[in-house]
Amino acid sequence: MKICMVSNLYPPYVHGGAELYVSHISERLSDDHDISVITTAPFGSHAHTTSEHEAPTRESIYRFFPLNLYTNYHYSRRPRIVKPIWHAVDVWNPYTYAFTKAVLRRESPDVVHVHNFKGLSASVFSAADDLEIPTVHTVHDYNLVCPKTTLLTRTNASCVNPHRLCRLYRWISKRVHPAVIIAPSDFVLNTLSSFGLFTTAQKTKLPLGIEGGDPVAKVNNSTFDILYVGRLGKHKGVHVLIESVKSLDFDDARLHIVGQGSDVVSFKRAAHDDGRIVFYGFLAPEKLRQLYGIADVAVVPSIYNETFGLVVPEYYLQGIPVLGSRAGAIPELISDGYNGFLFPPGDVEALSEILGTLSSDSKLLSELSQNARRSAATFDMSVHLRKLEAIYERAASG
Repeated sequence: MKICMVSNLYPPYVHGGAELYVSHISERLSDDHDISVITTAPFGSHAHTTSEHEAPTRESIYRFFPLNLYTNYHYSRRPRIVKPIWHAVDVWNPYTYAFTKAVLRRESPDVVHVHNFKGLSASVFSAADDLEIPTVHTVHDYNLVCPKTTLLTRTNASCVNPHRLCRLYRWISKRVHPAVIIAPSDFVLNTLSSFGLFTTAQKTKLPLGIEGGDPVAKVNNSTFDILYVGRLGKHKGVHVLIESVKSLDFDDARLHIVGQGSDVVSFKRAAHDDGRIVFYGFLAPEKLRQLYGIADVAVVPSIYNETFGLVVPEYYLQGIPVLGSRAGAIPELISDGYNGFLFPPGDVEALSEILGTLSSDSKLLSELSQNARRSAATFDMSVHLRKLEAIYERAASG
């Protein structure tokens, strides 16, 4: 079967779990299928060109610069005068349409699987539709109904009065008609359906898969080690986690923050006087595995409605219990009291209380860890891929 993946970013350019997921399924599917990938490139790098079979991968990769004023390769320095123009072009980019259509004509895939397309625009769907190639769309965020992808305002409040541009986004989104919509959680599927999207598409819940592999060997530390891995934005609630750790009254707590993002400066400022909090930036996989080996617990403190949270099953694979906010799909991933605990979004005191309890109860922590390992089996990549192949077959057969 010939499958074309569409993703705004693709390794080695990575901002989060979505592009890593696309890379993993592309590499695995290339064992039995002909895989091509359409993705963006930073300005001046592969601009207006294609490259095939980038070593050491077996998939054909087409990278291009989408002639926009801002790209996905920067977190900051987005001038206000540029931002509205960028969003306007990002609604439906004619150059992306032409480039995507040319690649699809060349590759002639049986199905196009669209992932995050911010920076590419919804024109990727139009290109496939015009060539009568069925599309499958995996929803990784709220990009179809929100230019920010979070359904939050600038002050991180729930967006109840959408801007004119947002309304235009939603009007165009209703004209996107993939054959199949895949959502990693019931929450995001129900949320997008409530906006009147995907009335003709088959809707499928399919939690994202993770690769197995051997868990890292655990290191016994005298410290209580707390781990956060993810984007450093206020909507992710990192400031809530920082304040919770600062309120702990014991010195052996350690908070390890891995990732990068637009709010890293303010987070470092908030933690500047607490030596228990360490920022690592982006870490290579082997360095991250070292932190997995010492982590007692991980935290997903989001204050916005997460669509899934790929990092949660990855924690489970390493036997790390997860504390998560009751936001979006997170309660679908964490069984309260079994493989972690849930707390109200933004509640510093509630999170601090849970951290304090776990730091002094090694038996409870051990039970949660064992249950976390059991939970990882739910997200096995091999099972995920079999279900994904069945979806492709149904889409390709009409």
